[in-house]
Amino acid sequence: MTEKQEHLLQLLREIDEICKKHHLRYVMAGGSLIGVVRNEGFIPWDDDVDIYMPRDDWDKFVEIARTELPPDRAVQAVDVDREFTNTFPRYADTASCAIHKHQLIGKDKAGEIVDVLTLDPIPADDREYEKYRTHMMIYSELVNVAFVYGSRWEIPAGMYLKYLLYEKIFGRDKTLKKLEKIMFSYKEEECDRYAMRWGGCPFLFDKDMMFPVKYMEFEGLQVMVPNRVSDYLIWHYGDEWSYIPPHEERSSHEAITLEDSTYEELREEYMKRVNPGKIRRNSVFRKMYHLLTAKGRHRLSRKRNLLKAKAVELDLEARIRENPESLESMVEKREFAALNEIFSQYYQIQLSKEFIGREDFGNIYPFYHPVLLSISDEAFEAAMMTLICTERVAKAHRMLQLKEKLDHLTPKMQQMADDIVLFRKAACHYEMKEKDEAGAICRELLGRYPENPGVLKLLCRLVMERASESGDTSQAETLVAHTLDIYPDDGYFLKYKADLVLKKEGKAQALPLYAEAREKTNNGITHLEIDKYLKTEKEEAIRNCRELLNREKKEEALSWASLWERLLPEDETIRGYACLVRSTFETDSEQLSELEKLLYAKMAEYEEKPEKMSGEDSSVWCEAMEAFLCRTGYPKEYAKKKIQMFLTADQKILDELCVQVLEFDNDEKKEAVRYKLAGDIQYKMGCTAQAFACYRKALEGELPVGIRGELADVILEDLYKGGKKAAALARKKDAMEYLDHWLGKYENLETLQGLFIRTLNHYGVAE
Repeated sequence: MTEKQEHLLQLLREIDEICKKHHLRYVMAGGSLIGVVRNEGFIPWDDDVDIYMPRDDWDKFVEIARTELPPDRAVQAVDVDREFTNTFPRYADTASCAIHKHQLIGKDKAGEIVDVLTLDPIPADDREYEKYRTHMMIYSELVNVAFVYGSRWEIPAGMYLKYLLYEKIFGRDKTLKKLEKIMFSYKEEECDRYAMRWGGCPFLFDKDMMFPVKYMEFEGLQVMVPNRVSDYLIWHYGDEWSYIPPHEERSSHEAITLEDSTYEELREEYMKRVNPGKIRRNSVFRKMYHLLTAKGRHRLSRKRNLLKAKAVELDLEARIRENPESLESMVEKREFAALNEIFSQYYQIQLSKEFIGREDFGNIYPFYHPVLLSISDEAFEAAMMTLICTERVAKAHRMLQLKEKLDHLTPKMQQMADDIVLFRKAACHYEMKEKDEAGAICRELLGRYPENPGVLKLLCRLVMERASESGDTSQAETLVAHTLDIYPDDGYFLKYKADLVLKKEGKAQALPLYAEAREKTNNGITHLEIDKYLKTEKEEAIRNCRELLNREKKEEALSWASLWERLLPEDETIRGYACLVRSTFETDSEQLSELEKLLYAKMAEYEEKPEKMSGEDSSVWCEAMEAFLCRTGYPKEYAKKKIQMFLTADQKILDELCVQVLEFDNDEKKEAVRYKLAGDIQYKMGCTAQAFACYRKALEGELPVGIRGELADVILEDLYKGGKKAAALARKKDAMEYLDHWLGKYENLETLQGLFIRTLNHYGVAE
């Protein structure tokens, strides 16, 4: 956990305590719920916590908060504080500083927060929802100046202007109360749905999707989660919710945060340079412009999409015509890789947010006004079957819903739509621990989709759990072997094979399979299950590593490092021990070069964040660095001093360290190393003239090859950067002053030439 995540966890713990004490409901939501299911805690890159809370429970929470909140805490909501600038409430730490965009010119509290997205009861009549939604957009426009909300729904500009004038005449409080009376008039017991109170998009949920709550673990805390977790996550994120996204797709939330300041101090600093009145006026003009032009922009966007759709339709027709085999025949033979290629451009356009939208802030208009490409029924059936059989069930479901609404469904399409609902039902049965019912549905679906990976995965999970309970693994072995015949490179199934091998053959044979399974899937649930087992083996693995190091078992130790880095690639302790092994035994020059970069980066991290120096992680990394330095030629006591140098930026400590190094014993064999290390310390202190005086003395002696290479890199980098800066200064102004300062540490031209030649000699470049 990061420091910010620890902070947020404490806020969540306080909310959870109040809710459990007073029998209030909430549920984890959004990315926080993914973290519960996929990580049993925070997603590693996540930096916020989202929960949903029914309106009635929130109102009670507000009353309780008047007397029971811990120090430096506040409930933030526009119905509590009219200065608040967002439509949904928050639970905030007022002693911290985290200002979001919409709060920049506000006066509300702005610390670290947990978002409490309120669930407002809504009747089954869609007209009532549309009424709620319209007023919620106007409400959002008035509350939050930073965003434009209503243009995506084509809310009339006149309606916004009417309420804006009402606010000017009667005040903010009376205007918002007027809107709240309309929006919050429905009683929970009379409604079947909730609308999430968010100006971005007030999502609709069935009440039984959320409640009654269930409990799961989040960073050691038993938190409330929705009644139908998988239904909610699939609805919100699609089938891919359980998969870990690549690094470039991982996002976090943006806020201006300061560790050693309060939000009041920060506001006082920047508000002197800001004109809030001007910003608000500009915001009103911007909102009016977008509301007035929304219909025109949407019409143009739709025309553009229709033109693009026609091009894709013609391309797909050509692909089908040129294909030697019929689509129906390819589906029967389950040639889904080839079918996926045929439909690749169709999928890219038809499944895009521009064409079918998504229930989020930026793509809600096309969600309610989708564009459906006109293709033959045969092609549509083949395309949907390919989606279903390549684990894109949520996308197929959405497309079948649109096809039914905008066109028609053939019997085959209707069967597919029914089967998707049936599969979701099986997942719900599994969540409710109704395994027999879930298994029966899976077997029924496999009759129609014999190699469907999603159905096979759920069935494998059921069969493996039954095998674990009964001890009889024969059925599980048969099913897992069958799935791996079809999908030999799917890590999900490989993980089950590893589980079976572990039971029958032991750890030595199972661990390489677990490593292979992790590498061949980015399914977060599979990773979590592998991690749970490996954490029980971690201490023994570390003891084995120590034993191999002590006994100098080179090949076995390197094999250990390679395996456990694959097994737990993000575990800092394991990575540290793997680096220690490589620092001790690795001989490949390329591997050693990568290791050097990693170790130096880790030392820089410890210098920047000294709090990370506590615990086993830091000690093993420092031990790895020490071993690496000894490999390059530093005596052990010198290596320890160099590590001390890495870990501090304190000038006084560095000065004392330099004195200690220069006072080391007078062993002539170590003299050159002593001067090299003293030079490094002085260089870090900014004493470059003294540093290079030490470097010259070091080069006059006998430096080990590895240390000579280090010094050569320092000198060449200095010459490169200094020469580059001198050239830039020479083009703009006289560079003599800089040249005197830069080259002064080399004494004279002859010394510089000699140093340069000795440096290049290290690389075999010059004599």
